[in-house]
Amino acid sequence: MSAKYYKEKHLQATRYKIENVIRQQDFLSRHRWKVIAAGIVFSFWAPTYMQGHYSSKRVSILEKTDYTYLKLVMLCASVYMVLCILYHLSSRYQDKKKLKELKKLEKRLEKEISELD
Repeated sequence: MSAKYYKEKHLQATRYKIENVIRQQDFLSRHRWKVIAAGIVFSFWAPTYMQGHYSSKRVSILEKTDYTYLKLVMLCASVYMVLCILYHLSSRYQDKKKLKELKKLEKRLEKEISELD
């Protein structure tokens, strides 16, 4: 097996990685309704969540604070939205960075293969 063969295999694997990164981009926008449904469930469930064992005295956030249930739901929804926005921005940045590195590697491999011919 020659060096050219291994370079071509590496190039092929790099192209598959590029396709994979492109296909998996924008998770939140592709699964928009699932993310919205999870946010609604989280927003209504979180204020009544009780931490601890069943045998110990458990207190929910609703019982600990002076806020109404509706205000706590709105607070949880806001926190969920901020986390989703942060996730979206960081994943877009990471995907662009990974795609840039893979395209640079692809060009380098194409150049090395053409020099071997």
